[in-house]
Amino acid sequence: MTEIEGYKVIPLRVSAESEHCHSVFMKEHFIRLIDPNKPKGRTLFILNIPPYVTTQSLEKFFQQYGPVEFVLFAEKPGRDETEKWHENLTEFSNVKPPFKFKVAYVVFKKSASLGRALEASAINLFSDTTNESFIESGMQLWHTQYQETILDIEKTQKHIDEYMAAYDERERLALEAAKNSAADADGWITVGKQGRDSGFEQKESVLNKLEQKIEKGKKKKELTNFYTFQIRESKMKNILELRKKFEEDKKKIEMIKQTRRFKPF
Repeated sequence: MTEIEGYKVIPLRVSAESEHCHSVFMKEHFIRLIDPNKPKGRTLFILNIPPYVTTQSLEKFFQQYGPVEFVLFAEKPGRDETEKWHENLTEFSNVKPPFKFKVAYVVFKKSASLGRALEASAINLFSDTTNESFIESGMQLWHTQYQETILDIEKTQKHIDEYMAAYDERERLALEAAKNSAADADGWITVGKQGRDSGFEQKESVLNKLEQKIEKGKKKKELTNFYTFQIRESKMKNILELRKKFEEDKKKIEMIKQTRRFKPF
């Protein structure tokens, strides 16, 4: 048993016959930022946990030093790493925890239990009386994994009922907020058919007027004389109009001359 940079190095065994075993590093967990899931004075921090070690096996071993509240895993040390490790892990999903080396946080219910756990000379994940391992393997592991794929009907129905009850409550609150013109969590206000600002009534005549207004607005926004051919056609049109007006003016002058009302001098 040695110590490296404040960590106590101890062996981790999965059976009594293990001669060459894995080593882990453990110490009391302490960080400056307060984490309610890892309370100061009651949390044991362990590094280099093998992939096959489970939370149940660690909890069984450390119970001899005092009642364990829970065991958490994480890929690496960090405040939010435990949430990332357990993300999307639910009873009703096929997502499995990563099979890789990890760190563990063992949270005891009492501070005295942590002191006794730090005095451990080894982590033996097997029974001292029967030498039975706390970690399942072989056919037993396959059987457990298969059983976990079968959903419990009562638990599933309870989960569905709780979800639907929560959904109905959210819908009820949203409806009340709409009636009171109150903003929801995202800042949106639902417009209903009640109250002073109830919007317009969606009749066919009202909708037709709105469509005509939108169509009129679109026509105003259309670009004229944008393309080269449009500019050329516009110029030709102006020239034709000027010629036509010129001819009309000539005819008017001739008519005035004939009636002798034209006296330029």
